Amino acid sequence: MVIARAAYATTSALRANERLLGAFCLCVGAILYYVTMLDQGQLLGVLIGSAAANQNYLHEFFHDGRHIGGVPCH
Repeated sequence: MVIARAAYATTSALRANERLLGAFCLCVGAILYYVTMLDQGQLLGVLIGSAAANQNYLHEFFHDGRHIGGVPCH
């Protein structure tokens, strides 16, 4: 009975770790999706100011990838 409890505790902890890892990966994936598909320079605007909107760095960097992925960006 003690062995069964120890195994259950280990399995529960493993499942909790897997859930945290899954949640983390989901958040990172959502951020990458936003940056790749939706951002038009606003994200860099916080860091480098108006130059991000003028130069449109992220838009130009991901431009072809957006079209390959079927996402309109114009």
